[in-house]
This record gives sequence, C-alpha cells and structure tokens, in this order.
Amino acid sequence: MKPHDHPAARRIRQRAAAFGIRFRPVKVKARHDGWTPERQRDFIDRLCLIGNVSGAARAIGKTPQSAYRLREHKGAGSFRRAWDDALNVSRSNVVDVAIERCLEGETVPVFYKGRKVCEWTRYDNRIVLAALRMLVRHDQVVGALKDQEFFE
Repeated sequence: MKPHDHPAARRIRQRAAAFGIRFRPVKVKARHDGWTPERQRDFIDRLCLIGNVSGAARAIGKTPQSAYRLREHKGAGSFRRAWDDALNVSRSNVVDVAIERCLEGETVPVFYKGRKVCEWTRYDNRIVLAALRMLVRHDQVVGALKDQEFFE
C-alpha cells in the first residue's frame, strides 16, 4: 500500500477538497513552467494535505524557493492567507491521522523467502504523543508571537 492510498490519506484529501480554501491567485508573468493559477491552487491543496512546503512544492513540480518567492510577491496577500489557512488545516489533519493510526493500527506485511505470508497490525502510541507535542509547541510559539506583537 502506497502512502497516498492509505484510507486516512483519502479522507484527508476529501476533507481538504471540501474545505475549499479560496484565494485570488497571484498575477505573475505567464510561462509554461511558471506559477499558473492552476498550479497555485494545486499547491494550496497539497499544503492542506501534507503541511510541508517543500513536499507540496515538489509535488507540483516547483521548488520550495520559488514558492516562498511567490509568497513574498507584491499582490500575494490572498495567497499568503490561503497558505496560512492550509497549514492550519494540515495541523488538524496530522492529529486526526495520528489518533486514527493509534486506534486502528498500521498493517505491516510479513515476508518469508520473498513471498508475503501474513500481515499483522502494529499499534504505536508514540505517533499521537509526537503529534500532541507538535501542537503544544506550535500553540506556545504562536502565543509568544501574539504577546510580542501586542506589547510592541
């Protein structure tokens, strides 16, 4: 089973599509390999799914550096908000997948002499603990930044 075939990944894709983050694509010079409005939408969708800028950019055939340049482009305010919203969606998806894997486990095939002989289900609570730690750290950083902006 490929990672993108995992039932949890399918549910996340459906949720991301249903969430439908709307934004106004950044107007850039037209190029066949450039940041077309379609590529920008695909990038935001991928960002919803995986929450990783490098992975999302590479998934659509672009580099992370060009994604960050597009984010800083003049007139990219709507794209920046969509980017931030997509990262927030992905954080909640990460926790959902972690809890699901904790409860349902992960199927691991067992091979003997090159043939698959059986499967077993592995349960791992460390995934949930890591996801919860990530969320706590994120909330602490965001809280500290908000406090700093408030006092400046």
